[in-house]
Formats: sequence, C-alpha cells, structure tokens
Amino acid sequence: MIIGGVMALLGAVLFFILMSFYSLLEKERRAAERSALLALGLGGGLVLLFSLHQPSFLMIGASLGWLIILFCLGLVLSPRPRTQLRIVASPARIDERDVIFARFDLEINSDHYRQYYELRPHLKSLDDSLRQLPDLLDRCHWQKFPWEFALAEAEFDFIETFLSEVGGPPEGEKFSFSPEEATVMVKRLAHYLGAQLCGVCELDPAFVYSHVGRGPEPYGQKIELNHRYAIVFAVEMSLAMVATAPQAPVVVETAVRYTEAAHISIILAKTIQKLGYPARAHIAGSNYQVILPPLAWKAGLGELGRLGIIVTYPYGPRVRLGVVTTDLPLVPDQPISFGVQDFCASCLKCARCCPAQAIPHGERQVDNGITRWVIDREACYRFWRQVGTDCATCLYVCPYSKENNLFHQVIRVATRSSRLAQKVAVKSDDFFYGRRPPAKPNPLGKTHSAGFKKLTLRKKRIL
Repeated sequence: MIIGGVMALLGAVLFFILMSFYSLLEKERRAAERSALLALGLGGGLVLLFSLHQPSFLMIGASLGWLIILFCLGLVLSPRPRTQLRIVASPARIDERDVIFARFDLEINSDHYRQYYELRPHLKSLDDSLRQLPDLLDRCHWQKFPWEFALAEAEFDFIETFLSEVGGPPEGEKFSFSPEEATVMVKRLAHYLGAQLCGVCELDPAFVYSHVGRGPEPYGQKIELNHRYAIVFAVEMSLAMVATAPQAPVVVETAVRYTEAAHISIILAKTIQKLGYPARAHIAGSNYQVILPPLAWKAGLGELGRLGIIVTYPYGPRVRLGVVTTDLPLVPDQPISFGVQDFCASCLKCARCCPAQAIPHGERQVDNGITRWVIDREACYRFWRQVGTDCATCLYVCPYSKENNLFHQVIRVATRSSRLAQKVAVKSDDFFYGRRPPAKPNPLGKTHSAGFKKLTLRKKRIL
C-alpha cells in the first residue's frame, strides 16, 4: 500500500514537471511557475516524509498517494460527455444580404442601401449608429501599429484580386475515379497545399446563401449552387499572434490565413475542373456562397462551441476555414463529437473574457433549427470597429486553443472521455493560465517609430 501511494505521488510530481517544461516552451510563465511550485511541494514533501523514518508519516504520504489514485480512477470511470449538436428542424436558407459584413459594405444612400433598409427597416437605426464608428483597418487605428495594419490591408487587397478566379467550367474530358479514390486525393492535395484539416460532406442546400450580398456577382441575385459535395478544410492560426488579442497582430494573422485558404481553395477547385468536373472555390473577402461553420461540422472538422464558431479537436477555434464545392463523386465524412457541448456548458471563459460581452452566459437555444449558443453579432462587430481588428479574444482564451503538443494532447484525450476531467480542466485552466489571461507581446516586435529606432540602433552596433 505504501509503495503504491509513493508511486502515485511520484507520478504527480512528474506530471507537474512535464507541465512546467511545456509551459516554458509555450512561454506561459504563470503556468510554468505554478506547476513547478506544485512539483517542488509534492516532491519536497515526499523527501521529507522519507527522511523522518516515521511509519506514521509514511502512511500520511501513502494516503495522499492513494487519494491521487482514486482521483485518477474517478476520471477514468466518470461518464463520457454525450451532449451533441442537434438539428431539430430544417434550417431556412440565409440571405447573405443580412450578414453583418454585407450590410456594412453598403454605400450610404445608394440604391442598394435604400432598397435593403426598406426591406429591413428594424435594422437601419442600429446599423447607422455603428456606421458612426471607424471601420476595421481605418487609418485612425494605424498610429500605434502602422506596419501590422498596412500588412493586413495588403493581404485583404490581395485576396480581392482573386474574386474572378473562384469558378469556371470543367475543362476537357471527364476522368473516371471511384468516390473513395477521389476523396483520398482531394484530402491529400488539400494537405499538400497547406491545410491542416480536411473533410467532405454533402452540400445541404440549407447552408447555401439564398441571395448575393457581396462579391462580383450582382447584388441581390438569387444564388443557384447545385453542387452535391463540399470539401471543407482548415488552416491553423499562430497562437503567438492570436495571443495578442485584441491588438493589431490578430487581424494580420486572420488576413494571412485567409490568403492561404484562398490559395488552397482556388488551386484545388481548378484541379478538379481540369479533371472534367464542375467546382467552385469560396474565399474570404466577399465571395462565399455557402456558410462554412455548419459545413465544417458536417465534414467532421469539429463542433460549434459557445463562442459561435467551429472548435476543432487539435487546434480549438484557432483556425480559418475554406471550402470548395463540386460534383466530383466523393465519400462524405461524419460529424464528430469530442465533448465540446458539455465542456462549453461549464467553461464560460470566452463569455467572461469577451470585451464586447457578445457571447452568451446561458444555455443553448434553437436558432434556425439548430441547438446552439447564439452570439450578439452586432455587439461583437461594434467592438471590432472600436479597436480596428477582428478581436479574437475568445479564440485566445479558449482552453481548446492551446498548442497541439504531447501534454495538451493528453488533456484533450481525457476531456473527450470524462465529464469529471472536463470540470477539472476548466478549473485548472483558470488556476494555471488565469481567469482572464492577459494579452501577450507582439511576436513581430515593436514596429512603430520608437521601436523601429531601437531595432535600427541595435543592428548598427552588431554591424
């Protein structure tokens, strides 16, 4: 009994040493310090108990070790999270003109502006009040981070040059492939081109926009997209950049990853066209004809979380999505469930830390036939305009966003298998990383004028 308890204590010490090591690699000072203190406390207590040579003290240590063993058994035997995302009714198609970005692309007092608010008069006063704020990437935001905002704007401008490249007819004769072979190849190509995750689903018409709200197609035109399949992929966002939220580096990271996604989707779509099949890329900026988060869920990339976007298993919400729709025969993947619904129900970290308080603290609700958490999009967007970026605080603080290393992989396995592990992970994340984690320094360095002078002087000294 004593030996078993001592071994359990040693295991706990090694666990916290491992956590401290990985936290140092991740530059998480608070987590590294606290896990190191726990390792020192348990290890020092164990040495002290043995040095006293008193059976009663050894029994105390063994009892503590057996409590750890019982706790681990509790994690293993705890019920598995079972709550899943549910579609309780057929969702109605969404008009892209109602999407907040399409609304704010409208030029004030233009024909489209007047026509839209004649159809949606209840939105006019709200939208006009938001228009009083500077837009995203507005020059008034550039003073502190001119290089970052310039880079983000350049990336988005670059994406816009490809809007005419998203579609096109099949080219030449149609090559014949089995659905299994074609599915393997499109996933291999997506990964080769730079995607970290890729899945396939049938294209549900409910997740196709009903009318054009943005893009090169005529505004208000009815969307006819009859492709059978959607190839959905994700590219990882840099945690170091996201961790600066809500400062300028996050919008740089968004723009860079959307540029990657545009490259992947356009090349993949054109590859399929050259094999004789219709295909269309859907890219950021203003050329989506489908709604990506539910398609990513159907394609098995992740689950919809409290923060209103897809949460993937290896990267959490720290991804940007891309999609190609096609008639190339493919084998659909199935939605996955790894405990996000139960975890988000007890976590609340994104809601607590949201500077706009746009993420709900309450239960899920049925929204357009889907049981999910519904964010306040206008409140979220208002904050975006106030800071000039797309914020990303919720992406940063989400426990699922941690680096995809061995330590966090073990935690993810535990939380997908045990409700008790989820509750422990929620409390532990607050303890080790903070209930409101502070923003991290800019990985690009100080790029405003003062910082530039320091960098220049340093370089001169080196030369």
